[in-house]
Amino acid sequence: MYIKIDMATCDGCKICYNVCPQDVFTWNEETKKPKVSYEEECWFCGICWMDCPERGINITYPVSIS
Repeated sequence: MYIKIDMATCDGCKICYNVCPQDVFTWNEETKKPKVSYEEECWFCGICWMDCPERGINITYPVSIS
């Protein structure tokens, strides 16, 4: 998994859900927090990480070995 949300840190502000250009996140109405649902669509742009006020998102970039 390349994108992880620290649910203990996440305050449910919905910024990552709103700013992601690829709609990688869905919203869980029960927990009032985002869920990584479409990770394969991620461009690894880092917008969610940069805009998260709580720094609750961790992105691990894929490594390409040639």
